[in-house]
Amino acid sequence: MMHTNNNNNNNNNKAILVLVALFLLSTLATCQCWNPYNPLGEKKTVEVRNELEGGPNMMLHCKSADDDLKARTLMPHQGFHWSFHPNFFGGTLFFCAMDWGEGGLHWFDIYVNYRDNKRCKFCSWSIKKSGPCLVFKDRLVGNLVEPD
Repeated sequence: MMHTNNNNNNNNNKAILVLVALFLLSTLATCQCWNPYNPLGEKKTVEVRNELEGGPNMMLHCKSADDDLKARTLMPHQGFHWSFHPNFFGGTLFFCAMDWGEGGLHWFDIYVNYRDNKRCKFCSWSIKKSGPCLVFKDRLVGNLVEPD
């Protein structure tokens, strides 16, 4: 009789484990952080374009906690883009340093998952002297410079 009781406990534990697993899978399948057809999440592309007034070259250096995209010089109206899969837990952040020889280095968080994940699949930034501006389909959305 004692042996049967242990089997019942094991069966109950297995049933609970299966229910928890099904709950987790159904939760992940309904949230935007996971897609069963694309478990890495939706691929994002970020573009940064030199649209500085007066036509100076712009030094650009973008990185995240995991990726250093290296410094490069962008000529006027030239852009640089990269693609990535956002972190599963939603913590993806890319930041860029920009310099065009007037007033030192400028920093901006160019992709912040909580801010940009639902906003754009292709996030195109136009860099102006007043700050970075997000562009949707050739339409300027607005200056998103965060105050110091």
